[in-house]
Amino acid sequence: MPAPPLHLVQTFIAVVEHNSFARAAEALAITPSSVSRFIKMLEHHLGTQLLNRTTRAMSLTDTGQRYFSECQQALGQLRDAADRVRDEQVRPQGRLVVSAPVAFGHTHVVPHLAAFLQAWPEVQLDLRLSDGYVDLVADGIMLALRIGQMKDSSLVAHKMLENRRILVASKAYLALRGTPTTIDQLGQHACIVSAASQDGLCWRLFSQGEQRTLEPRGRVNVDNADAARRLCIDGLGIAFHSALTMAAAINAGDLVQVLPQWAGRETGLYCVRPNRRIGPAARAFIEFYSARWSIE
Repeated sequence: MPAPPLHLVQTFIAVVEHNSFARAAEALAITPSSVSRFIKMLEHHLGTQLLNRTTRAMSLTDTGQRYFSECQQALGQLRDAADRVRDEQVRPQGRLVVSAPVAFGHTHVVPHLAAFLQAWPEVQLDLRLSDGYVDLVADGIMLALRIGQMKDSSLVAHKMLENRRILVASKAYLALRGTPTTIDQLGQHACIVSAASQDGLCWRLFSQGEQRTLEPRGRVNVDNADAARRLCIDGLGIAFHSALTMAAAINAGDLVQVLPQWAGRETGLYCVRPNRRIGPAARAFIEFYSARWSIE
């Protein structure tokens, strides 16, 4: 059996969403009698009743409820597809608000900003670097870069990079205090404690199916990864932080990885946004940085 005409389905969706034939007619810019006729045509086409109707009330049948849920989702996908096609015809422009962790922003976002803005001269970027929790909707943030494991939420998340926490220290510190060769020896070392996340206060390390937990001890407690990285470079102890955050310092020779066979759980860098639809400027940002990071 062929699918019913789309205008019949749209009329049914409007009736249910407005809980009224009259209000649905107003929303669709047709007459109430047309709405009633279209609903009857749809029910006849499907061979089943979708709505229970009396002079005073209206309700969905069980079949109608299932049909409404599936059709509402399908129409949403059609609207999203149309929005995406229209967006592809629009050049990225306007204000784009992006949030990122402090250290990661300094090492991975800021170095490419000039090239991004040169590529898209009509975009005005508002970059906000913070290790604290940000509410995307309340703060008007269009994209947020987040390191860690994504929890279930209404946000749309796209994984852009793999990541793990690793142990790092400066060569000067290791020359002075020695290089630990076992997890147990970490207890004899100064640790840079970070309150930027729960993993910073309780180090959970994994190696070939084995897990160890360590409460780090040290003279310094900081609340963001950028400070931990700087203090680690200055030789104040061993840090346990994102490999992405520490990569630039390792590549520059400022830090070395300690106990490389041990690392934190698998996480990632995610780009999250508050809704399914994404504008041209936000899409350009994601595509640009995905390409840049893939060759770093």
